[in-house]
Amino acid sequence: MKLVFFDIDGTLAHGKNVPASAEEGLRQLRANGNLVFICTGRNPVYAQKNFGRYADGFICCNGRLAVRDSEILYAHPLDQDQIRDLMDRLDAVDGGYCFLGLEEGWYGGNPKGFEVMASVQDPGFVKNGIRDNMTAYSLDIYMVSADRVNEMRKALEGVALVNPHGPHPSADITVLGVDKGTALVHVAEKLGVAIDDTYAFGDGVNDVCMLEAAGHGVAMGNAVPETKAAAEYVTDDIDKDGVYNGLKHYGLI
Repeated sequence: MKLVFFDIDGTLAHGKNVPASAEEGLRQLRANGNLVFICTGRNPVYAQKNFGRYADGFICCNGRLAVRDSEILYAHPLDQDQIRDLMDRLDAVDGGYCFLGLEEGWYGGNPKGFEVMASVQDPGFVKNGIRDNMTAYSLDIYMVSADRVNEMRKALEGVALVNPHGPHPSADITVLGVDKGTALVHVAEKLGVAIDDTYAFGDGVNDVCMLEAAGHGVAMGNAVPETKAAAEYVTDDIDKDGVYNGLKHYGLI
């Protein structure tokens, strides 16, 4: 049995749309006795609702939560000092921030970003206003515009990695110390699978740690240069059967 981990956005799907070839690849992969884990910066409600039919388990919130069926394999929420520090850093540059828990999220900072960030989640999931003692597993930020990426990166330098969402004025954040890679290793150990029997597909900067941690890291053809550099193999673009061809390259289907 192999464990195969897939990022969502830009790797497995455009938004909620999975290419037909990727669907077929996942079907064959699981039929061959392997396990598929979605590994994403998204929260578990979004990931399970929209991609549950493709997967046996989920790593969500950029590595801070891993679940299989109803079992939590790994949980590492942000602590309150981290949350306060992140808010202070983003307030200093007039950024917006959306902390996400398991059943709801909370938006703070630049008020212009609330509707934008809330619209990404299910209706009503994100509340306008920060709560005391939030149990948050992930953080997305509102950048006002895409040209403010460097400003946001500088504000979070040394504590977090910023993964921009293309032209959308937002990014998901990996708070250093826990990431997709650490969760991948933990899940493999929990399920008794050797690291050499793990594969990871990704395209963004937050996928570099996952590709480096896996036995075999696969970058999509449309991946950013940092992710391609970290990969053992670079497959085709998402729109050119990249997932299917990558699985075929390794003889997994």
